[in-house]
Amino acid sequence: MTARNRGPIPEEAAKPYWLGEGDRGVLLLHGFAGTPPEMRRLGEWLAQRGFLVYAPLLAGHGTTPEQMAVTDRWDWIRSANGALDELLSRCRHAGVAGQSMGGTLALHLAATRPEIWAVATQAGLLSLRDWRLRLLPALHHLVPWQVPSDEVDLYAPEGLAELHSYDRRPTRAILELVRLGRLVRQEMAAVVQPLLVLHGGRDGVVHPGNADQILALASSPIRALHRFERSGHGMSVDVDKDEVAALAGSWMERFVGSA
Repeated sequence: MTARNRGPIPEEAAKPYWLGEGDRGVLLLHGFAGTPPEMRRLGEWLAQRGFLVYAPLLAGHGTTPEQMAVTDRWDWIRSANGALDELLSRCRHAGVAGQSMGGTLALHLAATRPEIWAVATQAGLLSLRDWRLRLLPALHHLVPWQVPSDEVDLYAPEGLAELHSYDRRPTRAILELVRLGRLVRQEMAAVVQPLLVLHGGRDGVVHPGNADQILALASSPIRALHRFERSGHGMSVDVDKDEVAALAGSWMERFVGSA
């Protein structure tokens, strides 16, 4: 996986945040083992244009690897649903956007929550292409931890300063991520909202083919795919970060709360 700032998660990085105000809101969901600041650039873009933005911390994240080891896909789904409920208690209309696993959770919300007006994924996944993952149902009992590689797929490595993660990830949680992708793949036909799919051509974590799968399986009559050939997996902080934020933000501006 893409290298990040590893070790203890800074307290500030683990905090959920609210930005802006207004009748239209957008929920921003971070990625696997990540933290809310991953999506802040999009949040600021939206807040400057009259949106209320909420970026929660998902269950098992921003604390310790041990805490992540006792959470699963259903905990992450409950976190996302609870955050959407909280956002909708403060605004009338809502969209959802997410990075990596957050993009997968955004698709789940779109498939199961009719209140969602529009959805955008950034490096979202339905499947991971690594033969070793087939061994996880048995292997996670024997090898409880995975240490992320120091390999960086970002075109602009300085973007790592905005990414925070654990120095080890529970293999059980990786198995839960695979299962989450399978669940959402089965739900994709229920996604009918305007759908924007963004993916980096250099993504070494989630194969860019996932973007094609997401687009093909959704029922959305309005959908679009944009590839950023220079960007890696952490596209929200990579070389095309400003265009990524502007495209996702413009999508929400166009469709959330529209007549």
